[in-house]
Amino acid sequence: SIARGIINNRPIETTLELAEIIKENVPFSYRKDKHPARKVFQAIRIEVNDEMNVLNDSLRQALELLTLNGRLCVITFHSLEDRIVKTIYREKENPCTCPPEFPVCVCGKVPYGKATPRKAILPSPEEMEENSRSKSAKLRVFERI
Repeated sequence: SIARGIINNRPIETTLELAEIIKENVPFSYRKDKHPARKVFQAIRIEVNDEMNVLNDSLRQALELLTLNGRLCVITFHSLEDRIVKTIYREKENPCTCPPEFPVCVCGKVPYGKATPRKAILPSPEEMEENSRSKSAKLRVFERI
């Protein structure tokens, strides 16, 4: 279906028209720093390219290719990506599916590796000053054991 504009119910023909419609229809508080359409276009790109599923599948495949003591380093730039990386790393660290009340594991699943370090590595204040795009970056490392 063709997306329809808010005004005059006519087709939206350019990205500039869509950006203007978004700007006109969000609260003023969202308009003060950056253009409010920025996040909408990012969401559209993520959905159209199926980026979260691609990341999920690619990360799982990459981890399977790691050799003993091999490391996989992933830099994420927004929370959706980071959540996927963190979740998969935790699954690989602790694959046990036994109920928590079991005193010992009986499922037989063994850890594949570990996140090193446990928390994400963030850019230093110096790096953020030198490279403003690094502010949202998080580095997560997984080591095969």
